[in-house]
Amino acid sequence: MFIIPVGDRVNWKRPPVVTLLLVLVNCFVFFFIQGGDEKNEQKAAQYYFSSELPNWELPRYAKYLENSGDRNKSQQFNEMLGEKDSFALMVMEHDYKFMRELHAGNIITQQDAEYSSWTAQRAEYEPKRSFTSRYVYQVEERSPLKAFVSAFMHGGFDHLFGNMLVLFLVGFLVESVIGKALFSLAYFVAIFASVLMFSLTAPDSSCLGASGAIAGVMGLYTVIFGFRKIDFFYSLGFYFDYVKAPAIALLPLWLGIELYQFFSEKGAHIAYMAHFGGLLSGAIMGALYRWLRPAQIESHHHEAESKEMDGKAFQRGMDFLGEMEFQKALEVFKALEETHPQDANLTRLVFRAAKANPSGEDYHRAALKLLASNEMDTATSNHTHAVFQEYLSCAKPSPRLGQELIAKLAKRFAGSNHCDDAEKLAGLLQRMAPQHAALPGVMLALARGHYREQRKDKFEATVQALINKYPQSIEAEAAASMLRVA
Repeated sequence: MFIIPVGDRVNWKRPPVVTLLLVLVNCFVFFFIQGGDEKNEQKAAQYYFSSELPNWELPRYAKYLENSGDRNKSQQFNEMLGEKDSFALMVMEHDYKFMRELHAGNIITQQDAEYSSWTAQRAEYEPKRSFTSRYVYQVEERSPLKAFVSAFMHGGFDHLFGNMLVLFLVGFLVESVIGKALFSLAYFVAIFASVLMFSLTAPDSSCLGASGAIAGVMGLYTVIFGFRKIDFFYSLGFYFDYVKAPAIALLPLWLGIELYQFFSEKGAHIAYMAHFGGLLSGAIMGALYRWLRPAQIESHHHEAESKEMDGKAFQRGMDFLGEMEFQKALEVFKALEETHPQDANLTRLVFRAAKANPSGEDYHRAALKLLASNEMDTATSNHTHAVFQEYLSCAKPSPRLGQELIAKLAKRFAGSNHCDDAEKLAGLLQRMAPQHAALPGVMLALARGHYREQRKDKFEATVQALINKYPQSIEAEAAASMLRVA
């Protein structure tokens, strides 16, 4: 059974930096560090069997098995010796109890004549082994470093892909609520909590992968989102569907699944209790966060609910537009615009819906707001020009362009290959206010526009007019320089 929350979108204005970084680190470790494991293991094996290590270690391991009382394993191992030494080495190195004793100097002791040679050759062999074999977490060692490093390693691409998919889908949701620093702390706490639970329930074993830490994020998610209903995707075999349910309902479900699989799938190479420990630690951290910062959670949920309501309202407005119910669409978009006054797209939709009544205040207000935009990118400038042309032809009883807006539009159009309209606006401003302070700047912008569009006659005429009318201005000096260069 697979069940995971879906539906919320990533806010790329505030990207989930830590979640993305964790995904990148895991991928980097798998592809660029673990990627050379196979070659390294081959080189290590070549060195091992070219050294005296097999003569010292493999017979002692055979004796260790014999003394342990496991006759079958001892017999099988003895059969490997001489014929399948590479398999014998693999079996020995996966016996973590023996390897711990070996590394501790309890198998080949200081009293043995070969001890110093063995120590030197072992020290040369160990760094040649694969990164995974050297840093996989082994319960018998109880190494905090290996516990941490192994949480960024994976046993295969499918293992990596599944973990990173779940981490991204759940991680960005949690990070958006609790913030980058606390999310990082919670993730690292979950690493060690999951390893601790695994160690208590699976002695003489090893584990690697981000699953335990990701389970911690999932447990954190269920408690933080609590009784808020969330969309979940689930699959049962080949059947899959979506369901809406309180987030907290997933916690006992996920915990129960891990416990069931742990007891029913004995011998499976999956660290179910690491998942269980991660989930439990995440839930505890979530409960602490709810207790310490309830206002933060409520604020986030309120914002999310507002966005959801706005999304539904937006879709309703678009439906009204499609049905040509312009007045209804206008009311919806006006209400949304009041909540989001900086959203230019909503203003465009108000302008579009209000066009049905071009004498109305809403049409004039939306048009003037769009024309006064300070955005200077090409797409916005082209859209501003289209709004300008439509407003001039449709507005009733007449457009309401003020002097400041005329000057602003003239400069903008002169700089965006709409010099004809810029020239008309410059002429209009000269007639309305011959002494307007912005006129020299408007004429200089117009001259530059004509020059850029290679309109030599208009360029020269505009420059000369600027010099004649405003001879003492800075703009006139700039225009004179342009004339000399041209």
